[in-house]
Amino acid sequence: MSDWKLPWSASCQCGQVKMRITAPPMVSMACHCRSCQRLTGGAYSLTLLIPAEGFAVVEGEPVIGGMHRAELAHHFCPHCKNWLFTRPQGMPFVNFRPTMLNDASWVQPYAESCIEDRLPGAITGAKYSFEGFPPPEKYGELMAGYAREGAKPQ
Repeated sequence: MSDWKLPWSASCQCGQVKMRITAPPMVSMACHCRSCQRLTGGAYSLTLLIPAEGFAVVEGEPVIGGMHRAELAHHFCPHCKNWLFTRPQGMPFVNFRPTMLNDASWVQPYAESCIEDRLPGAITGAKYSFEGFPPPEKYGELMAGYAREGAKPQ
């Protein structure tokens, strides 16, 4: 755990919502699906899967926005509208947007998903690529590989 230099502080653009990460990420990913492209206004969304018990909102009250699907609660700052994190229903992790970290300079996706929707020229440097979402049986392998060789803070 000391390799990760935890805890980390994070906030939205305007600073009204502040977050704290106290557990290392399980894996980093880039999603190229059209929904993520629309939510970010970019070529893909970047995410760190953080164990739910290692993530907390310490100031402010995020609101639900985005796709408004029951299985995915997308949390946004009510003031600046930054997409902060997603809580997938029934999952023991939070999909955290690492660009909210005070220092995100080290973050690099280990895997990328939905490359069938990848925009031309969108290169992530990910080690693994999946046409859709990785099959559930692949996550153990991805998490073990990321723990061994994924990017960490300097």
